[in-house]
Amino acid sequence: MKKVFESANEVIQMYLTFLINKVGPVAIFCLISRTFAIYGVEYLVPAAAYVVSAMLTLFALVVTLYPLGIWITTKQNPIKFLKKIAKVGVFGFSTNSSAACLPLNTRTCIDELGCSEEVTSFVLPTGMTINMNGTTVMHMFAVTFIATCAGFDVTPANMAVMAFLSICAAAGTPAIPIAGTTMIFTVLSGMGWTTDLCMIGYALVVAINRPVEMALLPLNVIGDAAVNVIVNAKEKELDVEKYNN
Repeated sequence: MKKVFESANEVIQMYLTFLINKVGPVAIFCLISRTFAIYGVEYLVPAAAYVVSAMLTLFALVVTLYPLGIWITTKQNPIKFLKKIAKVGVFGFSTNSSAACLPLNTRTCIDELGCSEEVTSFVLPTGMTINMNGTTVMHMFAVTFIATCAGFDVTPANMAVMAFLSICAAAGTPAIPIAGTTMIFTVLSGMGWTTDLCMIGYALVVAINRPVEMALLPLNVIGDAAVNVIVNAKEKELDVEKYNN
């Protein structure tokens, strides 16, 4: 009986794999084509503007904010930091999980950036848990997009409150895929923007937010490494020769 169930499970798994790999892409293409044929593409312009602007901002911050911080605080060459840490950002982009990047980030910081194992073992796990700056940037874009689409006037004062709520929410976000997207509702609730139109906008963001979620992970994990380098430099633990090698 055990072998019968195991064989049946293998058949089911093979069938599901066939559906997902062969039929799934065609089915999704047909659904999207039908949606475009009925509603047109003009409804997707605001959503595309949100996705593109958020992703470009996140990538711009990766290549400007952290190298500038490294150069100002440690006086080390930021280009070497970017070259060595780039693989961690690519890995984070593909896995969409800060926790999955922790082993690679640790080895890169210790073996290539000259950070001490003692400091790294504290800074990186702590950063993985509470350093969600990429998630905060995404929250600001998403909540502004949802509120604007729902007809709310987003003022600078509102954005300051949104930033505070987003930082608090991001600090408690689990280091797993899609966790940041679900926390958007926390910020919306804190702002009192929970009307039906806001919930429709939130549902739209949940549906299209996967590329933005992938783009924010490099900002999170590279930020952990940058802070680790800065802390090591301040504690006189940074191996400058290994960093510049």
